Amino acid sequence: MRLPMNKPIKQNKSLQRSTLGGAHAVLGMDISSFSTLHDDDQILAIENLLRWIKEALAYQSIGEADYRWSPAGDGGYLTFASINAGRRAIDVAFSIIDKVEHPDWRPRKGDRLRLRLALHSGNVQEARELGRTTNVWGMGINMAARALSVATSSQLLVSKQYFDLYIKQQRETEFDFGDVYRRTVKHGVHVEVMNASRHELGLPDAEAKDRRWQAIGGLWRKTIQEYKFLIHDTMKSDEPIAALAAAKFLLDLDETEEVRQLCKMIGMVDERPQVSYPVRMHSLFSLMPHDVLFRVIEIAKPELKMAGSIICECGELADSCFFPVSGTIEVEVPGQAAPIRIAPGQIVGEFSLWIQNITRTATIRAREDSLLLAFHKDPFEKVLNEAPQVASSVYNIIKNRVIENVLKSKKFFPFDGNEARDAVARSAVCEKHAPGAKLDLTSSVFIVFHGRVRLEPPDGGPLVLQSTGGFGTEQAVGIISESGPPGDGREGLVLEETVAVKISHDTLRELQKSDSIGNAWSALYGERLRAIRKAPRQTDDASTSSARI
Repeated sequence: MRLPMNKPIKQNKSLQRSTLGGAHAVLGMDISSFSTLHDDDQILAIENLLRWIKEALAYQSIGEADYRWSPAGDGGYLTFASINAGRRAIDVAFSIIDKVEHPDWRPRKGDRLRLRLALHSGNVQEARELGRTTNVWGMGINMAARALSVATSSQLLVSKQYFDLYIKQQRETEFDFGDVYRRTVKHGVHVEVMNASRHELGLPDAEAKDRRWQAIGGLWRKTIQEYKFLIHDTMKSDEPIAALAAAKFLLDLDETEEVRQLCKMIGMVDERPQVSYPVRMHSLFSLMPHDVLFRVIEIAKPELKMAGSIICECGELADSCFFPVSGTIEVEVPGQAAPIRIAPGQIVGEFSLWIQNITRTATIRAREDSLLLAFHKDPFEKVLNEAPQVASSVYNIIKNRVIENVLKSKKFFPFDGNEARDAVARSAVCEKHAPGAKLDLTSSVFIVFHGRVRLEPPDGGPLVLQSTGGFGTEQAVGIISESGPPGDGREGLVLEETVAVKISHDTLRELQKSDSIGNAWSALYGERLRAIRKAPRQTDDASTSSARI
């Protein structure tokens, strides 16, 4: 609920004043490099600034009822209550500048304080405040703050609105004003401002023009510094993937030294550098020598995704993997009711780095605005080819993930507990087979994760088994069970590159002593026999006809 405008607010028994509302002049100011002052000097700096402000107001005959002070960090905002007070706001600004330029107090390091000031005219509203009598809000304050944000040290910026209302064709000869120029500030808001000076007070216009676009280089330096801070913060927080993301952006700014140090604190190296954050290990990147890791960061592609956008879609060719850095990423698996959340730092889509022509088995979506690090298969493979030992370690991680996925299939392994699954995982082998290779089915079963294999069963026509790497598409080649002898034949012919998990007959027969697993493989055996018997037999004068399951 807003207070009614221009009604008296009871301050105390000795002072009553009207509530501000509407267009008013606002003078904003803050102390440059305030955080570099000693703690005690920071307090004294604020105390002396407030004293100088009061003296400047008194010098311009502006009483307590004619202004409102809104403190803000190392400065604040003066809102002038009347048109006459607003007209003298620029005089107050130069009086404050005069006191700062010729101070009766200095910080202990000897240099005098430097202020930035901005003067604007806009709509404000005064209302009651927690812990204080009243405060002032509104676009007048906001725009003064935005103009202040583009002022440089020792400068007074005057907005075009204040100039047009209080200065134009009235007091132009009393001050020196530069040309109006435009700046885009917070939330894309535009401000039009001009440099103001008077005699030796304020920044001369020529010098102001020299400094006008310092923001370009300043933003560059600030951005570099911020990314360096982020590297230190993420490493101290044990989030190395976020550190790598910050390092990637730092590389784009042509800063390499900090990134090389980071690589030595995550990757393999003989001697760690002396830095202020600890060593952090990652299951994939810590396998890489630091120079290889540096090249991997170079090929990383940061991707910013809007909330609701699709990162990759089920069924499309998989040619990259992703590491979420921030935001909520979800995997939408076909036939599964609820999506799976992928935590920041986890890898998703890693099969694409090793398995040719695999398609996405699920849709990955950003539930909220997110940042990911993407690695395309081809440049990643090129880097790994230059470091065979690293490539072997990376591919072993993917092989273990394939084995893990296969062992989670209830169709093959309805385990009652983790102990049996762990035992199989230790003996199972993930292999990649080129087209034309033959799988020996006399002593092992192959569970095809991705690829195509042709069988020549002795009691039926040929079968072509295919799996796309999706959940539930895996196919067993060389099925054995307690129901009878093998029916798939002695070997399988690989028709296209195939990734399969190899399990020995001895291991599988031991597992089949469990009722749940024995029943599962007996069911698979029965289904396979029916498929073999239904498959059309190959004739000499006809092209090969194969049944696919």
